[in-house]
Amino acid sequence: MIRKFEIRDTAAVMQVWLETIVEAHDFVNESYWHGAIDNMRTNYLLNSESYVYTVNGGIVGFISIIEDNTIGAIFVEKPFQKKGIGTQLMDCVKENHEKLYISVYEKNEHAQEFLSREGFSFEYRQHDENTNETELLYIWEKRENEL
Repeated sequence: MIRKFEIRDTAAVMQVWLETIVEAHDFVNESYWHGAIDNMRTNYLLNSESYVYTVNGGIVGFISIIEDNTIGAIFVEKPFQKKGIGTQLMDCVKENHEKLYISVYEKNEHAQEFLSREGFSFEYRQHDENTNETELLYIWEKRENEL
């Protein structure tokens, strides 16, 4: 079930984020992610439009929109990946947006494949000075027949 994020969800969402981001980005030193916890919680999660996916009352995934149309985070716990949860979270935010942007690391091929399946198109590369990795910016636009 998808529902709007509530403040009481913060600890559970942060746990999903940290466990999933460390595993999905094994090319970035794990200490970087631990150092980013406060920034993620305060600047992204608590200042975003976020939705959580729950199974039996527990949070197993979430998506956050920052700056009105940028996906700042979409993560699903490993045991629940490849079960359509990420697609359902994407569909949830696509309903209320004409255009969405998301950046993923070039080395994260799974994320790129997911975005392609979700109708996102590659726009350009940029350098992330924090991790010294290349990021790829993707864009999704609602088609006329979806308006």
